[in-house]
Amino acid sequence: MNTFIGFSTPLDRGIPVPQYFQTDSYEQLKVWFENEDKSSLLNVHMLELLTTSKSSSSSFLLGAYGITSEFNSIDVLRRWLWIFQYCQTSNIRILAFSTDCDPKYLRAMRLITGFFAKLPNIPISERDDALELKLPKGWSSWFYMRTRQLAFCFQDPVHLCTKMRNRLLSQSASMMIGNGEISVSILFDLINHQSKLIHGLVKTDVHPKDKQNFGSCVKISSDDVLSALDDVSGSYAIQVYLRLLRSIILAYIERSTSTIDRIYHSWIAVFICRLW
Repeated sequence: MNTFIGFSTPLDRGIPVPQYFQTDSYEQLKVWFENEDKSSLLNVHMLELLTTSKSSSSSFLLGAYGITSEFNSIDVLRRWLWIFQYCQTSNIRILAFSTDCDPKYLRAMRLITGFFAKLPNIPISERDDALELKLPKGWSSWFYMRTRQLAFCFQDPVHLCTKMRNRLLSQSASMMIGNGEISVSILFDLINHQSKLIHGLVKTDVHPKDKQNFGSCVKISSDDVLSALDDVSGSYAIQVYLRLLRSIILAYIERSTSTIDRIYHSWIAVFICRLW
C-alpha cells in the first residue's frame, strides 16, 4: 500500500504510530490534505555507540517522523522509556539521552533524572536495571542529582553553545554579572580598534547569518580573544561569559580534550552558572 509523509504523525502514549497515513484511495488522500495537520517539525532519533577505543563511532538513524508542537513532556518521557526498553531487547543498554533544550524536553530530562521534579506514579529510579552512583560523602551538600539513575540526560552541546552565542546577540535580553554588562559591543570594539592578528575575529564571526553556526562560538571564545580582552576596560563580565562558553566546548565537544581536563571544564561550567 502507498504510505504518505508530510502529515503530523499521531502519537500513541508518546510513540509515533507507524505507517498511519497509508492508503490506495485518492479520495482518502484528499480528505487527509483537507483535514489533517501538516507536520511543521521533524523529529529525528539518532543512536551513537560508546567505544573503548580513542576513535569515535559514527551515529546512525534510529527513526524520523513529522510532528507538530502538540505534544508534552510526558509524551517525550514515554518515548524515551519505550526506546530504552526496545533497545534492551536487542541487548543494547542506553546510558544517556541528548536533545536541544526545548522546555518540554528539559522537563522530561528533569523528570527522568528526578532533578527537582518527580513522577509519583512511575518509580523510575527503583527499577532493577537502574545505575547506582557512588559519590564521595563530602559531595552531599552541593551535588543534587539522585544517586540511582535509569539514564542520564544532557543538552546537545552544539545547540547549547549556539544558544549562548545567540543570547549574546539578543537585542531584547540584557545580561549582567555583578555590576558588569555582558555586551557584544565590546567584541565589535575589539575588532574596530585592534589588529585582526591579535584576536583573529571579523564581524561575521561575532554576528553570523546562520544562527546555528557553531564555528563562530569557537572563534569568539578562543584563547586569543580572551587574551585580547584582558586589556579592554569593562570587559570582565563578557570574559566570564566567554570562558563559560569555552569550558562547555572543551568539556563536551572538543575531541582532543583529555579526560581530566574534560572533568575540570565541565565542573567549571557548572559552578560559574551556580555562582552567577
